[in-house]
Amino acid sequence: MGAEGQKPLWTCPACGQSFVTPHMWHSCVRRTLDDFFKGHEEKRPLYEAFLALVERFGPVTVNVNKTRISFQGRVRFAGVAGLRRDGLVCGFWLKRRIQSPRFSRVEVFPRNDHVYQFRLRHVDELDDEVAGWIEEAARVGQQLGA
Repeated sequence: MGAEGQKPLWTCPACGQSFVTPHMWHSCVRRTLDDFFKGHEEKRPLYEAFLALVERFGPVTVNVNKTRISFQGRVRFAGVAGLRRDGLVCGFWLKRRIQSPRFSRVEVFPRNDHVYQFRLRHVDELDDEVAGWIEEAARVGQQLGA
């Protein structure tokens, strides 16, 4: 058992990403941040600010793939889901429903899992409300409950 009685993570032998269950679906295609932001370098400061916010709530592994960047504790709990002309599409996972006009998309999955997306256009949008969501999502990512 790992920390706090949790099972050790399984590591994909092909790409080195770690997951709570063996053979969990993922893309083994790895990219660098420079690859991800190529042609959109002006959006990188938004990403850096979002990452800094996420890192305030504990250790995080950053997985850069072709179309997204995920932030992972034991599980993926937040990230950048895409680049848009006016900023980033960011998201996070909670175990409960919340309401906000800031969400551009909300997906609900069985067992009360909710994935929220919002547009990040300016660093100052990373306010206390977003910080609260990310703090809660980081706890979900560490499998510590809501």
